Amino acid sequence: MTPRPPHPPVRPGEIPPSVAFLLSQLGYEVSREMGRALQDKVGLELRQFGLLRLLANSDGHSQRELGETLRIPPNRMVALVDDLERKGLIERRTHPDDRRAYAVTLTEKGSATLGRAFEAAFAVEAGTCAPLDGAERTQLLGLLRKLAVARAEHGGSPDIHPGLLEPETESSAD
Repeated sequence: MTPRPPHPPVRPGEIPPSVAFLLSQLGYEVSREMGRALQDKVGLELRQFGLLRLLANSDGHSQRELGETLRIPPNRMVALVDDLERKGLIERRTHPDDRRAYAVTLTEKGSATLGRAFEAAFAVEAGTCAPLDGAERTQLLGLLRKLAVARAEHGGSPDIHPGLLEPETESSAD
């Protein structure tokens, strides 16, 4: 087990370094920037991008299974799927193994939209990582992945960002 960082006394004018604070600060800023980029370039909310991203790896799973994976209550999952279905990005089909369930799949338009959404997201990443060289970016990605996997052991998935699936609120849309 890694020892905890020391808790130095806080003196006026001195702020102790904090990984958690910096991750929170950067996460907030990058999330806002990515939300704007996705909305402006593709017309998607972060939560819609999150579900399309999951479907790219889990196409054909039931709506219930997707909701459980994302830890979204069934009524919120229905609303999210309804929104994307209205846009023509996904479709529900009768599940091949359970006629009472729907399998959710990306449409051709959904796949194309997801490709453009990834371009917008990667542009934000490129801007965020501009101060780093290739080796530093690779090292940072590895360290962040290690932290995400460790956090996932306590519930969740390192590949699913729970904040992407939160409903848009006035404060998060600023």
